[in-house]
Amino acid sequence: MIRFSPRPSCLSHAQSDRNRRFQELRGEDALKIPPGITVVVGPNGSGKSNIVDGLKWVLGEQSVKSLRGKEMADVIFNGSSSRRATNSAEITITFDNSSRLLPIESPEVHITRRVYRSGEGEYLINRQPSRLRDIRQLLSGTGMGTQAYSVIEQGKVDVLLQSSPRDRRLIFEEAAGISLFKSKKLEALRRLERVEQNLLRLSDIVDEVESRLRSIRLQAGKARRYKEYNDRLQELRTQVAMVDWRRLSERLAAIETELAELERRRESDEAESQVLEVAILDVETESERATESIRSAESRIAANRERIAARESTLAHERRRSRDLEREAATLRGRLAQMTVRAGDLRQQANDTAEACEDAQRRHQEIARRATEGERRLTDSLERLDRLRGEHKQREAAYLEQMAVAAEWGNRASALESRAASAEVARQQYQKRLEELQNQRETLARQHESLGREAETLGRRVAEREEGLASARGELDSARARAKAAQEELAERVVRHGTAVQRISVLEDLQRRQEGVGAGVKQVLGEAHAASDGPFRQVLGLVADLLHVSVEAAPVIEVALGEKAEQIVLAEAGEIGRYLQDHSHRLAGRVGFVALDRLDSDIDRQTVDLHDRPGVLGRADRFVESEPRCAPLVRRLLGRTWVVENLADALRLAESAPRGLRFVTLAGELIEADGSIAAGPSHVAVGLIARRSELRQLASQQTALEEELVECRQRAEECERRVQRRKDDVRRLEQEHRQLLDARGQLNRRIDATDERRAEVDRQCAVRESERDDAARQHEEAVGALAEVQTGWQTARAALVEMEREVVALDRRVEEVENERRESLRSTTEVKVELAKSEEQLHNLKIRLRQFEESQQERQRVLTENRQQMANCLQQARQSAWTILQAESEIAELYLHKEQLAAKTVEFVNRRNELAARKAEAAKNVQYIRSRIRKLEETIHARELAAGEIRHERNTLADRLREDYQIELSQLEIELNEEEQHRREEVQQEIDELRAKINNLGNVNLEALAELKELDERHQHLSGQYQDLTSAKNELLRIVERINSDSRRLFSDTLETVRGHFQQLFRDLFGGGQADIVLEDEVDILESGIEIVARPPGKEPRNISLLSGGEKTLTCVALLLAIFRSRPSPFCVLDEVDAALDEANIGRFTEVLQDFLTWTQFIIVTHSKKTMACANTIYGVTMQESGISKRVSVSFEDVSEDGRILPSALRRANEQAQRAVDDEQTKDEETQAA
Repeated sequence: MIRFSPRPSCLSHAQSDRNRRFQELRGEDALKIPPGITVVVGPNGSGKSNIVDGLKWVLGEQSVKSLRGKEMADVIFNGSSSRRATNSAEITITFDNSSRLLPIESPEVHITRRVYRSGEGEYLINRQPSRLRDIRQLLSGTGMGTQAYSVIEQGKVDVLLQSSPRDRRLIFEEAAGISLFKSKKLEALRRLERVEQNLLRLSDIVDEVESRLRSIRLQAGKARRYKEYNDRLQELRTQVAMVDWRRLSERLAAIETELAELERRRESDEAESQVLEVAILDVETESERATESIRSAESRIAANRERIAARESTLAHERRRSRDLEREAATLRGRLAQMTVRAGDLRQQANDTAEACEDAQRRHQEIARRATEGERRLTDSLERLDRLRGEHKQREAAYLEQMAVAAEWGNRASALESRAASAEVARQQYQKRLEELQNQRETLARQHESLGREAETLGRRVAEREEGLASARGELDSARARAKAAQEELAERVVRHGTAVQRISVLEDLQRRQEGVGAGVKQVLGEAHAASDGPFRQVLGLVADLLHVSVEAAPVIEVALGEKAEQIVLAEAGEIGRYLQDHSHRLAGRVGFVALDRLDSDIDRQTVDLHDRPGVLGRADRFVESEPRCAPLVRRLLGRTWVVENLADALRLAESAPRGLRFVTLAGELIEADGSIAAGPSHVAVGLIARRSELRQLASQQTALEEELVECRQRAEECERRVQRRKDDVRRLEQEHRQLLDARGQLNRRIDATDERRAEVDRQCAVRESERDDAARQHEEAVGALAEVQTGWQTARAALVEMEREVVALDRRVEEVENERRESLRSTTEVKVELAKSEEQLHNLKIRLRQFEESQQERQRVLTENRQQMANCLQQARQSAWTILQAESEIAELYLHKEQLAAKTVEFVNRRNELAARKAEAAKNVQYIRSRIRKLEETIHARELAAGEIRHERNTLADRLREDYQIELSQLEIELNEEEQHRREEVQQEIDELRAKINNLGNVNLEALAELKELDERHQHLSGQYQDLTSAKNELLRIVERINSDSRRLFSDTLETVRGHFQQLFRDLFGGGQADIVLEDEVDILESGIEIVARPPGKEPRNISLLSGGEKTLTCVALLLAIFRSRPSPFCVLDEVDAALDEANIGRFTEVLQDFLTWTQFIIVTHSKKTMACANTIYGVTMQESGISKRVSVSFEDVSEDGRILPSALRRANEQAQRAVDDEQTKDEETQAA
């Protein structure tokens, strides 16, 4: 568990109760970090940096390389020699959100990340599934993201300084809190792009809907006429059907009357036939009775024979059975003798088993007594062992206390030795420094003169650079203005080119899908495209495909042609005509054909010339270009159509011009040859002809636009290069000017510093003399105190050795008692095993005794059964002798009865022959009557067929009306007068005319009326959506502009604040020097990179890549803490950042950290003991078990000078862990023994 506090507190833990592991970290470990500075120490390779990796990982790190792996599954614990691998890894970090730093209304915010070995992963916020994007937005602007400034990893201290200016800018954006604004801006730009795409698509859809709307209006007019014709046709067909229905009903009634008379005659004949059949049945019944009597007598005779055979069989069987019973009785007598002997043997075995059971019972009681005695001895051993362990703990505690006393004496001695040595070294250093200061005093006087001369020279050079810089900036402004104009022109050309390309794509797609063409026409064109021979090879294409019209004239020609633009042009009409005679019903819709071979070249030649009339623009065929072979087609379609300027001119010309001419205006109004007018606003965007004309024009314009685009891009690139050259010149001059100013400032500061240094050297000389004397006095005092402390340390050490001997002796006694306890436990266990065996033997003997008793009872039962069987056998022998006598008597009686039955059978045969003659006479009469009935039935069937045909005609008539108009003719009541009933021919003629009109209408879309309403509503809805999208686009543009404005303001303010803090902290950490943060491009600060300039004290300004490792680290720390001071982050992780610092710099580094502890916690992974000295908490990480990192609690004294954990601390931690394991094992053994 990792807890950061106080602003805001966070909690991160590896879920121990779920056995989750992260790399080598033990899943059950929890790491608690209190406020202040927490230091993590341990040897190399022990897993310290896994804490940093785990923190980055839970905050959303996606780079597997930065986590020191090849794939995300590498963060899962992969097992060791003693532990199994796990299938997942999980970390949860919890923020104390009481200050509402995070935008969630919850006092605590939990962030969890899991990854499974299968590659799946998940994120949770407050234990609810979330996305990585949600976590990044939550942490945006707090400095806690993976790419923010709160984690500085091992080996990457100088990445902040060495990264590119644009990469370095990301950290400043996080500090300024505009990273969230930037993500919102990107989202707004993506939405703006989607809105623009939707606007383009919606525009095309509106155009398509408007085209469809015009077509549907025409179809709706046809649908209205169709409905009128169909209603009148229904009325007339209903009248005709009613007349036919009544006529058929009258014929059906006459036939049904005739059928009734025929049925009466057939029933009379059938009654007479039935009387004769009854008489035949009586004869047959009597004959059957005679036959039955014959069969009965014969059956009784057969039964008599069977009974005689049965009795003879029974007699033989009983004689054999009597002999078998005598043999069985002899067998049973022998068996009874054998069973009596075996019963005596079983009684003897049962007595022997009972005696063995009593002996086993006595042995079991003796073993139980021995087990009780062993339990008592084991209890005594445990009590003695507990007493010794308690005494051992007391002695060990006293030993640890004495060890602490000895360590304290040793630390005091070491401190005094260090003080004495430090005092002597300081005295020598002060003496040496005093000599150096005296030499410096003379050198500074010479430097002061030289610096004065250099200052005059630099002043002249600065004035020259200022004049050159002003001139270069003027040239840069002019170049930028020209580049901006070139970019605007390029943007305009790109938009025009993109619009043309997109429009070409849309038109080609519409043409490829044949949008606006009927289904039947599409079918014919598809067949023509697929067929290499056959009737469809004569297809040349649509009329619209063969005409070439300018874009301006296309709408007018579109109106003039109307639906004829969709007609299919044929080279010859012969084959397709023959094909349509048999297959026209297969077409998916109505198709119009026009054949070039059927058009006369002189047909429809225009003889009237209206070109000189006011308002006339020309004949329509003059606006069209085509192949020579299509010229007759163009004249046929457009030769009598004139294009005029407006409707007034068209009306005037229609009155005065010859009949048969058509007029179309530029606005799309049309006056037909019959005088009908089509007018009204037209919203048609793209028709067939207009689409093809626009496509041809755009294709020709695209090449010119591409050439213009290339020229504009070249001009813009040249302007950009010119601007870049001017920028380079200005940047170079500014750099030179800054260098000169810095040099002059440094020179002035050097002059001032020289004066101050001279005064300082005089003061330091006096101070160093005083310090030298103080150091000598401190050395003498430390040497005197050291002797006394060493005496106390030796005394404490001797007492410690004595206590250690006592603890070792007590360990041996504990071990002896422990051995006694183990021996008692072993012997007691053996006795318990023997006792269990005795119990099992006694139980087996009892079971065997019970089995003998049960066997004895079974033998007695079998003996009784055998005796009963013998008695039964004797009784059955006597019964068999009686049965033999009875059977012989019955056989004699059966032979007498057989002779009497044979005489009766002869009498029954004579009676049956007499009845057969009477039956033949009656059957002849019945056959004659049945022939008359068959003739009547044939007549009835014929009349029923006639009635069925009439009913079928009526049903067909009713079904036809029901299917066509949903009218039930049988339920219809219409009063028809005589005139209407005799007007059948006139009505039928009107019906034929209505059907012809309906057929002339062609394909009628009955859904057109409903579809017209739906399309009107859809057009209004789409228009509203177009306006909404336009408004949304304008709103998104305003949002982007507002985000840019706010981001520019926040970034500028933050940069200035961080810059000031960075300059101050750099001087504090280096004891002087200068540093600065500079924008690459001050004009576009939202995209400008950031440069870092640093000059340590006593050195010239240099590139940060040339700084030493320690200087880079201190510079990075200064920049990091400057960002922290301007926008504090709740925590900061520093992974071995002090590795490149010496002792003095580490001291300054830790002093600076103290200023930030009010609002920030620091987690420092280090090997430096001086860094550990400033820590509030120290944790040690070791890897005693291969592949398993283990946390141990250590103190400052438990760490060596090189940052390693002392073996004594590890032994103490292991002993504590082992004692806990031993106690747990002892409790388990006692539980098992009980």
